[in-house]
Amino acid sequence: MTSPSNTRSMSPLVAAWKQNFHLATGGSGSYTKGLNLHRNGAVGQIHAAPGQLAAAIGAKKATHKAVLALPELTDAQWHTLADRLADIPQAVADLLANRVPAAIADPGHAGGMAIVPSADEISFSCSCPTGRTGRVCDHSAALGHAIAERLAGTASVLLAARGMPTRSFAALVRDRLTDTDPGSLPADASGTVRADQLYSLWANRPPQQPTPEPDLDTVAPITDTLDDPPAPCPSAQDLAWMTKDAADRARALLTGAGATGQPHDPLADAVRILATPEGIRRLPDVAHTTGHTESTLRTMMIGYRHGGPAGAHAAHAPTPTPTTTLEHAREAIRASRLLALSSIDIIDGTLTDTTAGIQLRPGPDGAWFPFTSFNEEWRPAAGCSADPVAAYQAARRARTARPAAR
Repeated sequence: MTSPSNTRSMSPLVAAWKQNFHLATGGSGSYTKGLNLHRNGAVGQIHAAPGQLAAAIGAKKATHKAVLALPELTDAQWHTLADRLADIPQAVADLLANRVPAAIADPGHAGGMAIVPSADEISFSCSCPTGRTGRVCDHSAALGHAIAERLAGTASVLLAARGMPTRSFAALVRDRLTDTDPGSLPADASGTVRADQLYSLWANRPPQQPTPEPDLDTVAPITDTLDDPPAPCPSAQDLAWMTKDAADRARALLTGAGATGQPHDPLADAVRILATPEGIRRLPDVAHTTGHTESTLRTMMIGYRHGGPAGAHAAHAPTPTPTTTLEHAREAIRASRLLALSSIDIIDGTLTDTTAGIQLRPGPDGAWFPFTSFNEEWRPAAGCSADPVAAYQAARRARTARPAAR
C-alpha cells in the first residue's frame, strides 16, 4: 500500500508526466477514451524495459499490446543524477533500501535532470490498426493513464524505461558513499524522521576503523599522586597496590592464564594476596581476621605458590575423600615402585609414607598434592597432579632435594 506521504512526495513527478503525456497525444479524442479504458480496468500489468513501457489492453473483442517509447538517459546523465542525490540523506537512505527517492521527482533536487521525458520524446505504437501507423490510439492512451497512476506510488517503472533499474541506480549511488558518511537525516515538519530511512543509513554505514587491541601489560599508576584518605580507609599506597592487583587478575582472566574451576574463596584469596611481595606485611592482620596462625598461613602460602587456591586448601587440610579412592591411589603407587622398602598408609585422609617422609593429600580440585616432612611438619612441594603416581614421584624428588632438618 502506498502511504499518503509517499503519494504527496511523488506528486511533482505525476504532474509532469500527465502534462507531457497530454501534450504528446496532441489533443486527440483517444486521450479521454483511453482514460475510460483505464478506469474500467482494461490495462494489464505494465512491463518496463530500456526505452519503452508496454502493457496488454483488453478491448471489446480483442486484446492489444500498447507500447510507449521514450529515450534512455545517457551514462553522463545517470552519473549527474547520482552525484546530486548522493548529497541528500533522505534520497541515499531510500536508494540503499532499493526504493526510488522522492527527490528524483523534482528536477530542482535532481541536478536539473528530468526523469519524465518531454512531450516530443514520447511516441506511441499498438497492435491495433491505428497504433500500427504510429499515432496515439485508445489503447496506448489507456497505458499512459495507467503509468500516471503507477508513478503516484513509485518511479521504478520510469527509471527502468529510462535505462537503469532501481537496484542498479542504488548501486551507482552506493559507490559514491565508500568511506563517506551520507550525513544525518533532517526531521520533517512534524519533527520526526522515518525509521526505515534511518535503518538504511545505519545498515550501510561506511567501514569503521578497527579498535586497536588494548595493551594488557600497561598499568597506569593512577593513585601514585593521591594523598592518603581519612582513616579507616586504605592508604594511597594500598590503593595503588590493590589497583595493580586487580589489573593483574583481569589480565590473567583475559589471557586465559587464570585458574579455572579452583576454589577462590575468601580464605584462598587472602592467601593469594599474602603470597605476593607486597602482601606479606599483612600477615598479622590476616591471622587475626581468619583465626589461623601465622605458621599455618605461611604453609598455605607455599601451597598456593605450588598449586593455586586448591594448593592452599590442601596445605591447610586434605579434602575429604572416599576410602576406596585412597585405596586405589595407594595400589597404583605400590604397583609403580620397583622396590618397596616402606609402606604407604592411609592416615587422616592422606597417603603417608612415614619412612620416606612423603605425603599425598587430595585437593578440592581432584588433584593430588605432594608434601615432604620438615622439622616434624609437612611442607607443600611442587608437582601436584591428577595422577597419584606422578604426584608421588614429585614428592620423592622434592624429598631428595630437601634435608630432613635444618
